[in-house]
Amino acid sequence: MKKILTVIVTSIVSLIITFILAEMFSIYHFKDIPTLPTFSYLLSAFCIIEYIFLMIFYIIMKKKNKVKIESKKIISMLLVFISLLLMLGFITFLDIDWLNHYLYSTPFYINVIGRSLQFILPSIILLVISMFLLRKGHK
Repeated sequence: MKKILTVIVTSIVSLIITFILAEMFSIYHFKDIPTLPTFSYLLSAFCIIEYIFLMIFYIIMKKKNKVKIESKKIISMLLVFISLLLMLGFITFLDIDWLNHYLYSTPFYINVIGRSLQFILPSIILLVISMFLLRKGHK
């Protein structure tokens, strides 16, 4: 029950922080209907903030119970965080490319492929390494 309450509280706090940051950086205004890029920014920011809070609470609970945290788990959590940041970078740069694609002579799908190689491929590699570290830590 305590874990569920922690997840609910962190989700609510993450949602509030996401909308406050979106309003501060003029990404989203509460009176407007969000566009698809705006919605993807909000969703990505929420996921990243939620993950950070859950990671912090996980470490705090382990330290509070005086349980040693393996370095593989901490490295794995950081790799997932970096992977999430790379996915956010993919969305951001692809949106910028979409707004400026008429300046380039290449078709837009070439930009998508280039950004995928630049952001999504390293993100997938980091996720695989993270899963490998977690599985190796359980054995």
